[in-house]
Amino acid sequence: MKKLVYILSSFVVLGLLAVSCDLTEDPQAEAGRAIVFGDESGLRSYTYGFYTYLPDYSNAHKINVMHDHSAKMNIGTYEQGAYTVNTSTSWSWGSIRNVNYFIKYNVDPNVPEEVRNNYTGIARLFRALLYYDKLVTYGNVPWIDKPLDPTDEELYKTQDNRDVIISHIIEDLDYAADNILATGPTPSANTVNKWTALALKSRICLFEGTFRKYHAKGSQYGAQYLEGCTISADELLKAAADAALEVINYGPYKLHTGTVYESGGRGAYRDLFISDTPVSEEVMLAYMQSKDLSRLGEANWYYNSTSYGPHLSMTRAFAKTYLNADGSIYNEKTATGAYKTFAQETAGRDARLCQTIRGADYTRKNNTGSYEKTAPDMSLSLTGYQYTKYVMDDVGYDNARSNDNDVPLMRYAEVLLNYAEAKAELGSITADDWSKTIGALRRRAGITGGDLDKLPTVVDTYLQKTFYPNVTSPVILEIRRERAIELILEGFRLTDLKRWACGSNWQNAPWDGVYIPALNTPVDLNGDGVNDVYVTEDANYQKSGTYKSIAMTLNSNQKAVKIADDPAGGYLLGYEMPRKWNDNMYIYPVPEIVIQKNEALKQNPGW
Repeated sequence: MKKLVYILSSFVVLGLLAVSCDLTEDPQAEAGRAIVFGDESGLRSYTYGFYTYLPDYSNAHKINVMHDHSAKMNIGTYEQGAYTVNTSTSWSWGSIRNVNYFIKYNVDPNVPEEVRNNYTGIARLFRALLYYDKLVTYGNVPWIDKPLDPTDEELYKTQDNRDVIISHIIEDLDYAADNILATGPTPSANTVNKWTALALKSRICLFEGTFRKYHAKGSQYGAQYLEGCTISADELLKAAADAALEVINYGPYKLHTGTVYESGGRGAYRDLFISDTPVSEEVMLAYMQSKDLSRLGEANWYYNSTSYGPHLSMTRAFAKTYLNADGSIYNEKTATGAYKTFAQETAGRDARLCQTIRGADYTRKNNTGSYEKTAPDMSLSLTGYQYTKYVMDDVGYDNARSNDNDVPLMRYAEVLLNYAEAKAELGSITADDWSKTIGALRRRAGITGGDLDKLPTVVDTYLQKTFYPNVTSPVILEIRRERAIELILEGFRLTDLKRWACGSNWQNAPWDGVYIPALNTPVDLNGDGVNDVYVTEDANYQKSGTYKSIAMTLNSNQKAVKIADDPAGGYLLGYEMPRKWNDNMYIYPVPEIVIQKNEALKQNPGW
């Protein structure tokens, strides 16, 4: 990693030779190009610049904060349904132009063809990734595969349809898989290999296949999004399944299972997110952070500080989707009909729950270096379900950019999920497919019963009603449960909602919180004998209360809802924000200023 960082720093100018804010090409001196393209070291240095297009220390831990499974204290213009063609400013092509420039000029015969093809494969992988982002964001966009100059007619072309974009993306990824020379796990998992291309192909084809399936009739503008498209959803889903299966059958990766979860919030699942060296048996690509190189992340600061971040917190609605450890569906009530306390609800569950939030057994290092039981911090957790997935278990990391744990950007677990979903959507998933994908992930999570080795046959009515009311297949429902739990906070949820035509989840999903037995009464959430919160509606309480240090005074966005059927007369915390969904939000608008410059571009439906 040190070598890569130093090269990136030293050669960033080479990687940016062709970057501009539009699609046009600045003339480059032949001598300058010879330095870059005349030998392998120049090619390697240039392609290292492509890695700057990936999430980094500032956002890798927060790449998907716009979703339905987390409450937060502020929302953006888009989530309010107030986004406009004048608000949108993200239409940028400099990165794609930079990749196209490399591909065009990587033809020097002094470099062996196999070597040139390897680096062109890397470039085409990144072009596919960049165009995938365009496809998700804008739908139809112009396909440009060369650096343009100001006289090129293509500079003023209209959008190509989704068939053109997805076909070229697949061509790029097939070329990358066939020509990238690295076939084993790369050092520190911080560069791409053959398997990265195939995993990315499974991700993108799954997206586009399900987008076509569910938007064909399931959204207001679906027919317009897919106008002129002839590639079927099933063709794309088969491509997704085939690419994933190649990684499964022939790739060097497997699930990391080495740490059995016992207590404290740490186990094999969370190893992947708090290790200072990527767990390369499962992590296929990672952003590596380092104290030695002063490349430090912000996860602790973002999730554990009252002064930074939106206080992102898991909702109770989502927490209830985690199965019990025996494989049964979770019930929030005890056998007597009483609502479970926080300590009860976080015990005996899918072990990923307590490796994603502070459960009742969570421990972290205090200022003296000793691990101690640590309850959710209700001064910053809006719901009581406080995230720990990317957070180091040490208070010393909390109040500045100091995280040195690596952040996975692509994992083998996703490949398993992609395969299972593609096969299920095709209607061809088998019990063996289920066992080696969903079953394997659940076994890693400590689940010992339920449908680990056979296809589920019973619909979870809570999961269906709360999140997927239009899904009747128990298999697809369970795969969606598994995907949401396994990949929470990894940047997939919003894209998943869009491809499933489930955007209204934004508006309808409850942002609810933990059970509180009574107001104006101290509560020990994790059962360690120390009171953790005192919920009150008295706006003046914090000024003089006996429990001032743990007081949670409800404001206009917070509420405590009395539970009608609770024998103890308890409450559920809740958080409200004016979220709004309109069906045009599946695709962002083309910025008005861009259309003014190129009148051949068409505005997206509904904008």
